[in-house]
Amino acid sequence: MKNLLLISLIIICISQNSISQNSILQSSMSKNTELNWNFQDPRTNQIYPLGVKGSVQEGLISNKLMPDPFDQLNENLFGWVEDYKWTCTSELQLTAVDLNHKFIKLEFPSIDTYADVYVNDSLVLTTNNAFKSFSVDIKNVAKVGNNSIKVIFTPPVIFHRAEYDTMPYHLPAINDVSPIAIASMVRKPQYQFGWDWALRMVTMGFNKPAVIHVYNVNRLVQTNVQTKNISDNSAELDFSMHFDQNLVANSTYYWSSQLNGKRELTSDGSKILTFPIEVNNPKLWYPKGHGDPNLYEDKWTLSDKNGNILAQQDVVYGIRTADLVQNEDQWGTSFEIWVNKKPIFCKGGDYIPQDIFLARISTEERLRMVEMMDQANFNMVRVWGGGMYADDDFLAACDKKGIMVWHDMMFACSVYPGDSAYLKNVEEEFDYQIPRISSHASLVLFNGNNEVDVAWKNWGFQLRYGIHGKDAKAVEENYDKLFKVLAPNTIAKYSNIPYVHTSPLSNWTEKEMFDHGTQHYWGVWHGKDDIEEFSRKIGRFNAEYGFQSFPEFSTLRTFSYPEQWNLDSAVMKHHQKSYVGNGMIEKHAKRLYGKMQNFETFVYYSQLTQAKAVSIAVAGHRVDAPRCMGTLFWQLNDCWPAPSWSSIDYYNNWKALQYEMRKDFKNVTMVQRINKLEEEEYFFVSDLNDTVQSKIKMTAYNFKGKIKETKEIDVKMIGLGSLSIIKAEKIDDHKDNLVVNFEWQDENGILCSRQFVHEPDNYHEADQKDFTVEIIENDSLNKRIAIKINTDKFLNDFWLS
Repeated sequence: MKNLLLISLIIICISQNSISQNSILQSSMSKNTELNWNFQDPRTNQIYPLGVKGSVQEGLISNKLMPDPFDQLNENLFGWVEDYKWTCTSELQLTAVDLNHKFIKLEFPSIDTYADVYVNDSLVLTTNNAFKSFSVDIKNVAKVGNNSIKVIFTPPVIFHRAEYDTMPYHLPAINDVSPIAIASMVRKPQYQFGWDWALRMVTMGFNKPAVIHVYNVNRLVQTNVQTKNISDNSAELDFSMHFDQNLVANSTYYWSSQLNGKRELTSDGSKILTFPIEVNNPKLWYPKGHGDPNLYEDKWTLSDKNGNILAQQDVVYGIRTADLVQNEDQWGTSFEIWVNKKPIFCKGGDYIPQDIFLARISTEERLRMVEMMDQANFNMVRVWGGGMYADDDFLAACDKKGIMVWHDMMFACSVYPGDSAYLKNVEEEFDYQIPRISSHASLVLFNGNNEVDVAWKNWGFQLRYGIHGKDAKAVEENYDKLFKVLAPNTIAKYSNIPYVHTSPLSNWTEKEMFDHGTQHYWGVWHGKDDIEEFSRKIGRFNAEYGFQSFPEFSTLRTFSYPEQWNLDSAVMKHHQKSYVGNGMIEKHAKRLYGKMQNFETFVYYSQLTQAKAVSIAVAGHRVDAPRCMGTLFWQLNDCWPAPSWSSIDYYNNWKALQYEMRKDFKNVTMVQRINKLEEEEYFFVSDLNDTVQSKIKMTAYNFKGKIKETKEIDVKMIGLGSLSIIKAEKIDDHKDNLVVNFEWQDENGILCSRQFVHEPDNYHEADQKDFTVEIIENDSLNKRIAIKINTDKFLNDFWLS
């Protein structure tokens, strides 16, 4: 019940954050209507309901024409959908009063992707990008009474087939699993074409509801707040209002604010009004753990010279500066995020879309994900570039929680075009997304792409795809046009948020590159490195690294049967999308924990191995501060139920990794650094800029409870730093299994503890007779259960499912 109450409170707060939303009060009569859709099965011409949003695939599933694609091998049954064009229809009732309005706008906030839109059989709009909003005035074709709206979707494979067949070379798109790999030519979420953690499901439809806007005055569609500068007692901000139509040049408008008084504004004839504001004694927004994430709640009103209200909007914003520091230093080249001129050690993970079907990701689910990030002590999340731009409710929740956002542009692991038509399409996408995203206080970094640069330079694309000479030069020129000219120039139009053209800036196969910029270290999973290398191969900012595990059995049951619970079953092989997959899990799990007797133990060990691997990395990263200033593991969540690198599975179950991160990511905590599996040392770490003083008590005892060693140490750390508590040789004196327990007071004076287990002879599984499990409370109304575990033995990594 506690969690439900927290979520309700978040929703109430987020509803006040109307940045980039359409909850705008107009001075004259207006109405907004969501369209309800049907779709036609091209095989039978039968018509079926779709709803206000969703893809044709979802329509097929909801109408029982197709099975759940997550179940068994059902993904394979959906390929035929890409062989047909699909028609969706809707009806709109308009009155004579409606038609007397100046504008009747049909808006698609996210239409997926290639579509021709007809109103009363007249072609009014052609769309080509799921990442931007499309709108068209339909007043000239609208009529009183019933109006028919028809949208014909063309699958990307059909749309690009002729172009693909005649290209002098094919653009590398290695995660597109179709023989006609055109993913990089399409402006839609790349992960839907297939990934090493996702099924292929190339959706067509409406990611968000289509809306009819009937109005007379120029409609306000977006607001933007940018912090330009902060001095000792004041902050300089830029406020802007973005309208649907161009404003009349040299016209005078009157802006008023509950917090910032009144202003007379003059239009330059564009769609945007921008004006400076000075705030005295500002309450600054700070990341989690470094201060309060202060936010201002305001209401803006815009009027004409006669006092008529043109628009009103609630606006929530934070005041902060965000800087990226990349300096040459004694180690190489730094990569540091500074907020309000203070360096921040960044801790968190990489976020992907929460479903393969974007339309069914609800606000409540996005807010729940941010809540779970907060519970695990994240202070940063990276929105990964192969998915979808983050929604405002997600970003607003990050604003409120103090969780910084690193936001990729939506490009990943491919080579992208650079012709004028493609660049124009992307420019319009950027013009839509960048002002919206950058207005959030949590946004601290824009990144041009995920692994596009490192892929071109290191993954053998030239040989595999036959791209040489002038063609290779064209690829590189196109990269520069897109990521070194268009992206930074567009960002600069709207924001002063820092930008880098790619991540990683360094390649993990070259030792010296760990000293420069961002790093995606995959030497354990995709290479031959031992798991301990996570503690030794450390980049200046670690934006990706990870290890796979299986989800828990409640999740496995949603797509498989117990008789399929073995690594050789067709279902398990199908859901494992990584080319190295289960063998890599088995290899490292066996070394850490010993031989697995059955599939159930394999699943259990997979989660323990994942948690161990990532924890080894995080400990190494934190001990290495301030040389290392960021640790973002791959990946936070899933888009379907399957084994993957996630710490939270598709149904929001926490894996062992998420629980471990909650301990590893505390501002002040103990971590265990492992140089070799038999060599452990413990560090008291802090990522705060303030001084931390504490008394640490260490107790080492064996599994029978006999104390082997105790120690108390007074510590004082000034700024980012760490203190070694116990060296490996202390443990080597003991031949039996040990539990090493630490107690200390954190920065708030709260008593904390953490224990680590030293078990040199692999893993000893508890016997069923060693414990009993008893349900002592079962509150079905509030969905709460209390369980008592009785044991007289030491139990570690106890998993209750």
